[in-house]
Amino acid sequence: MSMEMMLATYEFQQWLYREAKLLDDIDFDGWFSLMHPDIQYIMPVRVNKEGVERPDYAEDMFAFHDDHHLLSLRVERLKTDYAWAEIPPSRTRRSVNNVRVEEYVPNEKAVVKSYLLLYRSRSTDIHHDLVSGERTDEFTYVDGEWKLSKRFFVIDQTTINTRNLAIFV
Repeated sequence: MSMEMMLATYEFQQWLYREAKLLDDIDFDGWFSLMHPDIQYIMPVRVNKEGVERPDYAEDMFAFHDDHHLLSLRVERLKTDYAWAEIPPSRTRRSVNNVRVEEYVPNEKAVVKSYLLLYRSRSTDIHHDLVSGERTDEFTYVDGEWKLSKRFFVIDQTTINTRNLAIFV
């Protein structure tokens, strides 16, 4: 691995760790400021297929397929009394690992893959949720910083083991 790719990997690891911290700290405005105006925020429905046929997710069904406007509505809604699924807010802990920079053009664009393990507990409920999957992120460099321009999250579970998806992955 070249020094440039090592530094790029470190830079995007730090970016993803910062993003996870913002979400775990319930700083949704801070998190949303990391988004590019052309963001596509996508989670396809996972499907079971025979053998090793791929992809093993639907290409035309999504748990969510949001753009910048829909993400802003989700963020604003979480600040109201109408976000019942998040009253009180979930306690989350995101573990990001196996970060790999797949494509990199300095100060222009990058494609980064990573694994996410998300722990979620709510109120006094003794049960918790675990959500895991792989993210493929596309970044665009704007005004001296990287902005997330696409997130494609493939969840590991076919049946999602969480009560709702009022959280960001």
